[in-house]
Amino acid sequence: MSEMLHQYPIINGREIHVRAWNPEGGETVICWHGLARNSIDFVELGDELARRGYRVLAPDTLGRGLSQWADDPKNEYSYANYIDITVKLMDFYCCDKVHWVGTSMGGLIGMLIASNPEYNHRISTLVMNDIGPEVPKDALERIVNYVQKPIAFRRYNEINQYLQTLYQPFGPHTCEQWHTIISASVRRLENGDYTTHYDPEILAQYDQNSLPMDLWCHFGNLDLPLMLMHGLHSDVLTKDIIKRMRETQPEMAVNYYLGCGHAPNLFYKSYRHDVEHFIEAHPIEKVVSQKRNTG
Repeated sequence: MSEMLHQYPIINGREIHVRAWNPEGGETVICWHGLARNSIDFVELGDELARRGYRVLAPDTLGRGLSQWADDPKNEYSYANYIDITVKLMDFYCCDKVHWVGTSMGGLIGMLIASNPEYNHRISTLVMNDIGPEVPKDALERIVNYVQKPIAFRRYNEINQYLQTLYQPFGPHTCEQWHTIISASVRRLENGDYTTHYDPEILAQYDQNSLPMDLWCHFGNLDLPLMLMHGLHSDVLTKDIIKRMRETQPEMAVNYYLGCGHAPNLFYKSYRHDVEHFIEAHPIEKVVSQKRNTG
């Protein structure tokens, strides 16, 4: 098995932490986490894909995990800057074309790159984990409220219990997996208390009413193999949104998961295997235009 490496390239003057597997591997898979999460969410998927011969890169978004924080949150914690950082990361790692696995916000970043005429040739396949081109207002308010007001705890056991409750919708975990996730999701404050491992300013581009842009036109411009993962109890990705997504992208594969909400966790073997099988079924050199094939 390929050992996971911790790397810290400097992109746009900011140090970005990247978990990297199998640096001499074949096709590259980029895994990008959700809004207030970090790359720990992909450690088991990365291990498995590396065993299958892929090179895997899982960055921490600016302001999360072990990546540097922004000096100018309003501009740096924006999708435009995330896309710029991503493309430059691809260049740093000499990735001409990649498979993309994105959970929540990570799925939107992949979608924006794959729908951009300047960059769409860089992404070969796209997995969107429990995210669509819109998010219901109630779900967005819930996320904004807990991310903007991170809670501090005196003891590790207290924040452990809080995060286990917060992340319960992710679905099944073993005790060891919970420990892995939570130990990488907390940090100490100056007074010694524990809090969550991200910059509280990461929501500088959001309000509680809508995403920062209209994303349906971007989704409609996608022209690549596409897989959607949906936690059946999710408040972020609803059945009505999925219906419109299927009408817009009829070739999109949709996988439903009964045991979770937002968002299906890729520590769980059966969820993870769906991603692995989708990537293996669409090798980069054989991927062709989906829209041309449906003519």
